[in-house]
Amino acid sequence: MMLTLCRNALLSVMAITICSCLPLIAQDNSTPTPTANPDVAAAQELLLESPSKDDSMTFEEVLAQYNENKVTITRLFSSSPIGFPKRQIEHMAKIDRLKEQNRQLKNRLDEAALLSFQQSANPSPRVCQAVFNIISKKIDISRGGYDFDPEKALEVAKLMLTKMDQVNELSSTIRMEDVAYQGFLAANAIENYPDANAMLTRIEDQKIALQPTIRSEFNDSVKKWNREQKIRNQEKTSNDLPRVTLETSEGEIVVELFENEAPKTVGNFIHLVENKFYDQMNFFLVLPGRIAQTGCKNDRGTGDPGYKIPCETSGDKMRHHFSGTLSMANSGSDTGGSQFFISYQRNKNFDGKKTVFGRVISGMDAVQQLNRVTGTGSLTMNPSKQGNYSKILTATVTRKRDHEYLPTKITEKKPQ
Repeated sequence: MMLTLCRNALLSVMAITICSCLPLIAQDNSTPTPTANPDVAAAQELLLESPSKDDSMTFEEVLAQYNENKVTITRLFSSSPIGFPKRQIEHMAKIDRLKEQNRQLKNRLDEAALLSFQQSANPSPRVCQAVFNIISKKIDISRGGYDFDPEKALEVAKLMLTKMDQVNELSSTIRMEDVAYQGFLAANAIENYPDANAMLTRIEDQKIALQPTIRSEFNDSVKKWNREQKIRNQEKTSNDLPRVTLETSEGEIVVELFENEAPKTVGNFIHLVENKFYDQMNFFLVLPGRIAQTGCKNDRGTGDPGYKIPCETSGDKMRHHFSGTLSMANSGSDTGGSQFFISYQRNKNFDGKKTVFGRVISGMDAVQQLNRVTGTGSLTMNPSKQGNYSKILTATVTRKRDHEYLPTKITEKKPQ
């Protein structure tokens, strides 16, 4: 039975991006008009062989060079020499070098736009749009979280709002409420609830209507977060919860297990760790901004330890999904076994459906570095890409209470 969380994760995306009530600014992906100037074409040929300009290039200069390169790449693709293998190899090498240069230029565009935005008293509309797009990009998880970095997004949103307060209007196409809402999503993603509230309040103070669920769901998350902080403080005082160290290919991750609220799940997890079940186990599904999942020997989301365990998802003691939460993957009630995931941010749609049984207390930076894997078959279908998986090298119990830890099995496969 497929245990992956892709479908549920997509539901989380919908919940997180409930900003449909506010228009968002689309990125400008227009393609530059090719020039017929032979001097430009000749200069581009020289550019293929010469190093990039220094880092002092302005945003407009970086953008111009990037766009000119795109034109040249298109021209080179349409003029590939046919029937001359050696010339074809040289031709494709030029294209590859130009693509690599554009990849580097694209990375520099954001930096150049931010620098121009900060230094200019009244930034141009194009610079403003580029900076706004940085925020959108850094909180976008719809494309698998390629650039997911909500801390950076919040920083840039604050910068834009400060400039807006100084000059009243940056661009007719960028409104305060759009920037503030993006800032709200960014702050919410890192559980910086004071800043998230400030962003929402800024919008509400302008008498701009928000969907009622945005404020109510935010208040609910804050309530649950405050409860979580109270429990964590009590746990810090008692200082006796079991801990497991995951040595991964991206660094050490230390997790603390919620035995008080999920004793059956913790018993199963420690039992599997002590029997080396997770050693050399791949993170077979990693979606930045959503989840990182492991615990399946076949890397397709169908593996288990040979039995199922009960869910612990009801009652007043149930914990909730926040950044760093460990939770059991399942395909329905009482279908968990060995697969678990780490949340990158608040996943309210999983509350009451997936058993929360621990949290990362050290090494969240390593979790952020796990190699992105978009689906359960994307790597296993191509053995040459097996090395792209991040993995648990070893899992070790470093602390536990003085009793035996065993799984509570509700179904078990018969030996063949």
